[in-house]
Amino acid sequence: MMQPMGAGPSTSIFEKEDSITGLNFVAWFFAQTQKDPNFYPLERSTITFFNVMNFKTINQRFSYQGGNEYLCRFRDELQKLFEGEKVLRAGADHLVVISLNLSVEEIALRIKLLNKAMTSYEKGLRNQIKAGIYIADGTPQQPIVMMDRASLACREVHGIFNREYAVFDEELNKKHEQKQYVLEHFDEAFEKGFFKVYYQPIYRTLNKKVCGYEALARWIDPNRGMISPLIFIEVLEKVHLIHKLDAYIIDQVCKNLRDDIDGGYAYQPISVNLSRLDFELSDIKKVVDNAVAKYNVPKEYIVLEVTESAFASDQESLGDIIHCFREDGYQVWIDDFGSGYSSFNNLQTYDFDFLKIDMNFLRNFDKTPKSKVIIASIVDLAKKLGIHTLAEGVETEDQYEYLKRIGCELIQGYYFAKPMPIDDFHNKRAELCGFETNETPAERRYYDDMGRINFLDNSPLTRKRMDVTNEIPIALIEGENRVYRTIFANKAFYQEIRSFGANDINEVLSLLTPESALYCFKRLVYSEEYNETVEYNLILNNSVVKTKVRFLSRMGTKAVYAFMAKNISAHEKK
Repeated sequence: MMQPMGAGPSTSIFEKEDSITGLNFVAWFFAQTQKDPNFYPLERSTITFFNVMNFKTINQRFSYQGGNEYLCRFRDELQKLFEGEKVLRAGADHLVVISLNLSVEEIALRIKLLNKAMTSYEKGLRNQIKAGIYIADGTPQQPIVMMDRASLACREVHGIFNREYAVFDEELNKKHEQKQYVLEHFDEAFEKGFFKVYYQPIYRTLNKKVCGYEALARWIDPNRGMISPLIFIEVLEKVHLIHKLDAYIIDQVCKNLRDDIDGGYAYQPISVNLSRLDFELSDIKKVVDNAVAKYNVPKEYIVLEVTESAFASDQESLGDIIHCFREDGYQVWIDDFGSGYSSFNNLQTYDFDFLKIDMNFLRNFDKTPKSKVIIASIVDLAKKLGIHTLAEGVETEDQYEYLKRIGCELIQGYYFAKPMPIDDFHNKRAELCGFETNETPAERRYYDDMGRINFLDNSPLTRKRMDVTNEIPIALIEGENRVYRTIFANKAFYQEIRSFGANDINEVLSLLTPESALYCFKRLVYSEEYNETVEYNLILNNSVVKTKVRFLSRMGTKAVYAFMAKNISAHEKK
């Protein structure tokens, strides 16, 4: 454990007192408990380990002297909030509280108050302080083990904005133990073939036929059964071994695809997930090309899913590789769209064939109406950009029907099928591998062309021009003392009113008879109810014009209305 550089004279953590904060060091405190059992009843204590997020930023902004001042303020707040308990320094930006009299709930409250106080501190930079809590069980334990468990709990909430602390428990202990197992047995699992490829079918919403598969890595351990990918993928990414696993999955996918082709079965495009580290630690393009050449499979049947987190760094290089993949005939999809802060920037910067909507939008589908609006907006945006759409995590009939209605083309989730090993498909070939349940290549092209239609657009048949258009003629009209002016009008509105001889709203009103004009606004001029609407048909210059006026808002003597007009006669002639 190191002190911040530039923090004054070097002090060993095995000395009694920290020269910066004046606190006792944890290492010294633990050494005393080992020497003298009566020094402190550690076996009955609760250890809370604190870590300042992005502490380097404080040092960079305010110099190391400013960082030291921050630590002293941090110490002061802890001593005030945890009066009567032991507050210690663990090195770097870590402070520790060892308490005998506080419950987890009481500690959690103090953590919240600590963050509130440190956020208001001028050198706080809105840095969040995370904490891990370990509760001793009353049996003698090695102090370093207790500290490690509190630290481990703290690491559980790193990067999770809405969680300030975690408590070490049996579940966390098991998760940690599994991670250690992954580190120690990865090579063995790789060499002995414990990693298997599971395939989850992807379905077309319009015909409910299989039109693709996603390849997913599974670790089937002879002693532990299935090890969760949430465990081993995180570990392999952390120790920079994930590219080795992904290369193996790509090879197996190409092999399985070759087997289906040779066996005369209905094969489909298969997507494989690429990590950010695949681009950094390997020549991923070469890895894919070699596997495709080795098994002689069509490139258009290999889909590369790039998760949003991959775009966090080295964007230019990543963009070049994606471009090369697509130029060579591979499909490239963006995975987990909407899960990251840079979703829309990625659409602006890169070209994709498909956009996979993050499954989290469907988790609260029934309880949160906003989810439906967001999903529809994503589908609408993707189609305007010429990108196909897929929703993952579909689990109910209602979700499926909604996605079909808004024009989301493909779906994936437990509603249709769970991920399965290749043997399950082989054992159910008649059911899973025939053209009765799978799209043919001709069907795929046929339905992909259908998928370009945007059912959410008010002009779904208009050829997309990378432009934002609205074919509904609409204007915002402001009125004051029966004098009206146009605040906004779209192109369609001006085209419509010109078709019956008017150039602006005042000319439209001048064409009305006094009685009609009075009828037009009489109910709305003094309206206070948002969205109150009047609809009517008028004869203007021998044209039948359908008109709708809606009151929007009032400010003093001014009022604003939405005004829509459609020349029915002109449209009937067309």
